[in-house]
Amino acid sequence: MKVKGKSWKFILKYVAVFFVCLVLAKAQINELSPFLIAFFFAGIYVGFEEKLLSIFTLSSALAVNPTLNVLLINISAIAVGLIIFYIFKFSKKPIPLYMIFVGYLLGLITYIYFNHSEFLDILYYLALGLICLYIFIIVLHVVLLRKNCFKLTLNESICFLFVIALLGMGLYDIYIFEFSIYRFLLMCIIFIFVATGSTPMTFALTLSFSLGVGLASLSLLPLAEFALLTLLANIFSMPSKFKIVLVVIIADVFIQYYFFDIGINLFYAILPIILAGILFIFIPNKLLNSFSDFVYVKKSELSSRNLINTTRKNIRKRMSELSNVFLDMKQIHLNMVKKELTKEELIAMLTRETMNTCCKDCLDKNRCTRALGTDNKSNLEILIEIAVSKGKVTLLDIPSGLSNRCGKVNNLISLINRLSSEYKQYKNMLADVNNVKILLADQMGAVSRLLLDIGDEIDTNVSFDIARENKIISRLLSLNIECKEVLLYTEKNEDISAVLIVKGQQGYNPIIEKVMTEVLKMPMEIVSILPIEEGDFFSVTLNRKNKYDCVFGLASCNKSGNIESGDCHSIIRLGKDRFLLALCDGMGSGKGAHKMSAMTLGLIENFYKVGFDNDIVLESVNKLLAINNQENYSTLDVCLIDLNNEIADFIKVGSPFGLIKRDGNIEIIEGGALPIGALDNVSPATKKTTISTKDIIIMVTDGITDAFVSQENIIEYVSKLASNNPQTLAESILNEALRLNEMTAKDDMTVLVSRMYLKSN
Repeated sequence: MKVKGKSWKFILKYVAVFFVCLVLAKAQINELSPFLIAFFFAGIYVGFEEKLLSIFTLSSALAVNPTLNVLLINISAIAVGLIIFYIFKFSKKPIPLYMIFVGYLLGLITYIYFNHSEFLDILYYLALGLICLYIFIIVLHVVLLRKNCFKLTLNESICFLFVIALLGMGLYDIYIFEFSIYRFLLMCIIFIFVATGSTPMTFALTLSFSLGVGLASLSLLPLAEFALLTLLANIFSMPSKFKIVLVVIIADVFIQYYFFDIGINLFYAILPIILAGILFIFIPNKLLNSFSDFVYVKKSELSSRNLINTTRKNIRKRMSELSNVFLDMKQIHLNMVKKELTKEELIAMLTRETMNTCCKDCLDKNRCTRALGTDNKSNLEILIEIAVSKGKVTLLDIPSGLSNRCGKVNNLISLINRLSSEYKQYKNMLADVNNVKILLADQMGAVSRLLLDIGDEIDTNVSFDIARENKIISRLLSLNIECKEVLLYTEKNEDISAVLIVKGQQGYNPIIEKVMTEVLKMPMEIVSILPIEEGDFFSVTLNRKNKYDCVFGLASCNKSGNIESGDCHSIIRLGKDRFLLALCDGMGSGKGAHKMSAMTLGLIENFYKVGFDNDIVLESVNKLLAINNQENYSTLDVCLIDLNNEIADFIKVGSPFGLIKRDGNIEIIEGGALPIGALDNVSPATKKTTISTKDIIIMVTDGITDAFVSQENIIEYVSKLASNNPQTLAESILNEALRLNEMTAKDDMTVLVSRMYLKSN
């Protein structure tokens, strides 16, 4: 006999097995126990230690009925069970369920031989035994596999109640010095389940147990007695344990005195109830609550669900208030933007500055004023206008009337040129500062709108489906997946989402998706599995499976001689049903171009991930790049794919044309506009179009289009490609571009191909 460690758990397990065998042996029909032999075969099937189980079965049967017939019947049944066990053990295969039933029937051949003349009794015995065998397999399967959770499905509950009735039947006449074991155990069940469980479950357990006692005693009085005690225990279940126990003891005294007429044996009749009550009083409430969580599939409390909707409304209100704050900050920044001087205001300002600086301390000031009068000021304004327009003035620009009388012409020219240059620098600095303020204002306005949009999504009440939640728990438990809690919720888009709390690594079991799909009658898929603080449990989130998904292909090549490419690409999922595809080509090639395109694409990705609109994204990125005085430009090619609505949005800023291949035909997505960062304002070329699973989207950088020379050449080549595999197409287009340039990349080359496909449900 091979025992894996004589731990207390192992000892306790097989002490319980021996006790069950002994009780089932007491539950007899015609001096034989079909229940004990059925339990033996069920234990063989679920993996009990076969030698111990055989000893327990035989010794229990003989302890109750030590006759030769009982010995031979049990030996033959045990022998058949062991033969089946060892055949499959040595073949290293699990025992099929049907083989256990066949073995049970073969094991009763000795019983059939001894009772062959009683045909109806044999059929009754065999049918009852087969039913019990199936029930024992279900019960033992649950007990052995659900070590940390004992929540039962409806079918499993019925099986357990049947087994409890059998135990009651076997425990009926087991006494220790007139102390009734069944009365003690039954009262423990009543007290514990009244305090922790539901009334229907308590009555079901009590009636099942006492029904077994009634069948053994051929009397319905125990059934009536314990049904009444259960009713009283439920009525007086609050506010204290002592009150429950006291009421039950007093009630049973009256029941025993008036209905059973047991006189002097009254003490032994109520002693089991008193001891069960004392045990119940000293059980900690924390342990009772743990037992409740361990046993029951509880319906979710509506108060917690209402709290979720209340919290969502409060969050919506706070977001609205926060949105107003950002809106006010936007207006403040816009008010801080300084306006540029008009040309007239600028000339007048520079004229005053020139006269105050150059003419103020001049010895010929009065003579010039008397001779020229207002012409003196007009001549200066003419010079300053020339300086503002051309950037500087020379001696050739000095009016004759001024040059003949002014002794500081060179100083005057130098001052005007310096002032105009300083103003030009100030103007550029002011433009940068204003751009920063406008950028911040735009961002704050965008954040304000985004907060309102998120608030609108949150504000919608979430509806829950408690009935299907409990159905999912029961279904998963029946498949040995320990599910502690399920939360189903539906928002305004009517898509159902679910959060399951499951034990350990069971969250990765594909059966979960199958069960959710069957119960909800829509394809569901797991989107995240996260550990939670409570024990070894994981939170499994499921959403409705998208009808479509995307597959992508990418091929790229650096410019010959360069280690880094100026082309960057991005493929990210925005939510569960949108994709962002982007190509960014920095000006030039090499390290500098790569840095520029990577920075631009990083900004684009982050803005779209947050949820900003296209206009805000492009304007913000454009202003950020334009603030830098360096000539850092990038072309941008963006495609937003909406799987749910089957739509593709194309946004092109300085990028070359794109292609959509539809059933052999080619649709051109025209490029346009200057690169991003070239001007203060961006004007992208945009196009919205529907797509299907047969459409292939092709995006390329200018290194590819330049290699094909003309639009017609690349269209002709793509039309001839027969493959629908995006990766194959991307590599074919890149290889052809290199072939056309004698296998030399004259610029960075990138091809990005995508195709939508129908997901299998």
